Amino acid sequence: MSDHPRTVRELVEWLVGSIHEGVWLPATRLPPERSLAEKLGLHRSTIATAYLELQARGLVERRQGSGTYVRGDLWGITPDWPRYMEHAAFRPLAPLAHQIAESRQRGGGWDFSEGDIGSDFWPVDTLQRLLAGVELKHVLGYEKHLGLPSLCEAVRLEMKRHLDIDLEPESVLITAGAQQALYLLARGLLHPGDTIAIEKPSFYYSQALFQSSGVRLVPIPMDGDGILPDALAHIIRNHRPSMVWLNPTYHNPTASTLCLARRHAVVSLCRTWNLPIVEDDAFAHLRVADTPHAPPPLFRVAERSSVLYVGSLSKIVAPGMRVGWIAGPRAILARLGEIRRQIDAGTPGLVQALAAGLLTSPAWSSHVEAVSEALRDRRDAFHQALSGFAGMGATWTRPEGGLHFWLNMGDAVPDHVRLKRAVNGGVTYAPGRLYGADDGFVRLNYARLSPGKAALGLARLRDAINTDPVL
Repeated sequence: MSDHPRTVRELVEWLVGSIHEGVWLPATRLPPERSLAEKLGLHRSTIATAYLELQARGLVERRQGSGTYVRGDLWGITPDWPRYMEHAAFRPLAPLAHQIAESRQRGGGWDFSEGDIGSDFWPVDTLQRLLAGVELKHVLGYEKHLGLPSLCEAVRLEMKRHLDIDLEPESVLITAGAQQALYLLARGLLHPGDTIAIEKPSFYYSQALFQSSGVRLVPIPMDGDGILPDALAHIIRNHRPSMVWLNPTYHNPTASTLCLARRHAVVSLCRTWNLPIVEDDAFAHLRVADTPHAPPPLFRVAERSSVLYVGSLSKIVAPGMRVGWIAGPRAILARLGEIRRQIDAGTPGLVQALAAGLLTSPAWSSHVEAVSEALRDRRDAFHQALSGFAGMGATWTRPEGGLHFWLNMGDAVPDHVRLKRAVNGGVTYAPGRLYGADDGFVRLNYARLSPGKAALGLARLRDAINTDPVL
């Protein structure tokens, strides 16, 4: 048979096969006759005849004024996929996230929604050169328990160089990016019914990570200097969380940084209540402020014993460089390493070797410095291009690091309405609702587009959301 059925008989066979394969699940509607005919290049009468044949075979039912549906009791020929999907731990994308994902897939226009630096900054030539020097026979087998030893050592050296943190051997576990690290921590250290305290807003609200683990989230209020220690104290007394999860440096999505005084207060508070802290520091290398350093990580403030530190190369190198790590007590890392090996047998050795080569290469510091300088230029140009939003009542703070501007547009227009207007105008961004914020907040990635393209995209965004089309 050709790629598309041409006769009634071929069409019936194609439809029956599709139903058996789960293309159309029980109780779901088949395409209208007219639209399927146009898609397949057939006459509408051919579709109608095939649907009648399916009805005669007992596979579908015709509903007056509604269409043709696969019968809902056909679980003898195909698994009950709706039941599996309904009761699965991971939930489908929320409507806002789904709308963003669809806009990305269509491509074109201006995309301010992503969370990476963009291909302009990827160190492709350096990685290509390093790749040629990798001894494949040493990296194509299963990895060691905690990761490739050369990468574990390279991470230890980088944390000393960049963060002034001394780590003991076997105090680093390599993961497939920061997200896998966070997943391992949630699955390995938390139990269904546990409560954790996290910032509000937070990147974690956009993830199925905790929902799939049966963990309850208690939000910690924030201001421009990060979470409020007094609010955290209230949460600890009243909710007794099992852990505190924080993204204190160049916070996603707000780009705020927890000030040093509050870092000490948070560490002291958690020490008093014997609470562990998970510190997500994926943006650590993305400082764009003129001053050389952010406040020290909580991991250093707490002298490591009560903090599990999560780092990553994906933000500073490329999103496809899925290399992250957890630093912390060796007993915890050994346990998490066992869980990781059960899941995926570890991060591919070739990727780890490439990451180790990059971290120990003379080109590494040059890359970090070049990215920071370029991001500073793009941040400043983006800040200037945002001036038109001030007339709309928007407020924002110029970030000192990370990849995002966080705008408060006011809540006069619901997020889903504002996003739809933007997407219709060719612009995609991440609305605050994704991160647990109230209506009116907008996260914009300033790094991925050139200043000229970003300015055009922002002008288009401003025009799109400043109108009142019929929706």
